[in-house]
Amino acid sequence: MESIAVFLMLLVVFLNPFPHTTFLDQLFFYAAILPMIAMAQNKINGFYYKTPLLYPLVLFLFWAALSVVFAMDKPDSAHDLYSHLIRYLIFYLVVINLFTTKKRLLLLAACVVLSEFIFAAGGLILYYGILKHDIVSRFFVKGFKAIATDTIPFGFMFGLFLAVWLFKVCQNRCQRSFLAVAIMVLTISTIATQSRGAVLALCIAFPVQLQYHKKILSLLLLAIILAISLSPMQKRITFQHFKNNARRGLILYSIEIIKDSPVLGTGFSIDTFRNPKFIDKKTYLSRIPKKYGKIPFHRPHNMFLSMATRTGILGMVLYAGIFAVCIFVCCRLILYGKDLFIQSLSRCCLALLTMFLTNGMLQVMTTHFIDMIQFIIFALVTIVWKMNKENLTPAT
Repeated sequence: MESIAVFLMLLVVFLNPFPHTTFLDQLFFYAAILPMIAMAQNKINGFYYKTPLLYPLVLFLFWAALSVVFAMDKPDSAHDLYSHLIRYLIFYLVVINLFTTKKRLLLLAACVVLSEFIFAAGGLILYYGILKHDIVSRFFVKGFKAIATDTIPFGFMFGLFLAVWLFKVCQNRCQRSFLAVAIMVLTISTIATQSRGAVLALCIAFPVQLQYHKKILSLLLLAIILAISLSPMQKRITFQHFKNNARRGLILYSIEIIKDSPVLGTGFSIDTFRNPKFIDKKTYLSRIPKKYGKIPFHRPHNMFLSMATRTGILGMVLYAGIFAVCIFVCCRLILYGKDLFIQSLSRCCLALLTMFLTNGMLQVMTTHFIDMIQFIIFALVTIVWKMNKENLTPAT
């Protein structure tokens, strides 16, 4: 039963980047839960949940649930509470109870890398090769409504950093050759999206992961700079472009909404922010500079502002506290981990958190695709902490 659950969860993780797979994703997810429920009933003491993230996650869940009670749109808030939080908390618990050995942990990481590599390579061939889009155009910016150009770099970078970690861990030549190709394809795909947040995340997170590999780090950063200088992306990072950026208007607009609902926010619903039944757009536009009046204010392009509008300032602080605990755990394991495997994975997790937070400060974060990446990162941090606590050797 446990092996079946592992296989089903790997399928759920594998399908994450691909659009139009919701039915299969839900099917495999709930099918994987059934054997876990039986396992928990038969061996309740063996079901693990006492992690460093237990209290931060429970506190945030409590506050999010409280925001639903006083939400502007209660039905939609209740739906999003389950769909975007409770469901992924269950996912997190299943993952940390299944992928507890080095072999399974490597399998999980390899699954992410393979999934993102197939999606990236197939996307590049389809978009630029078969559909004949201009090589200088933004990756997936035309003709694919189910794929957001600013969202997919999260997956590419998630696979990229795990591929770099696996490249250092694996010794098999064939595996290392594949990982080298995957690193190249995922880097190219990330830059091809021309997402400024993604490139900034690469430049900040790579030094975290490759602190002691300065030659490789220098080559990667030079390659990124060269790719930017030879692509149209250089026009997107000019001072004038930042000066007139619509995100400034979104930030001001979001702050005005927070001012009116500072304690519990508008409710956990993702769509309340843009629903005219609950948010009078004209009222809030009148409070910000007129030059931002024509911007379509759909959702905040900042993970913490988004959480503050939905759950209030305290909700945002509790949400940030989850990441603070993760960073603290990673730093301790990097310094005091019991073996090189734990230390290297902890450094990779810290790089993943850095990537997620950096890009998350500039993007819309309210999608299932990003939710799963977020909770896989939380699960990886928890698993490596547990391995270190139980003093599992790399051979386990």
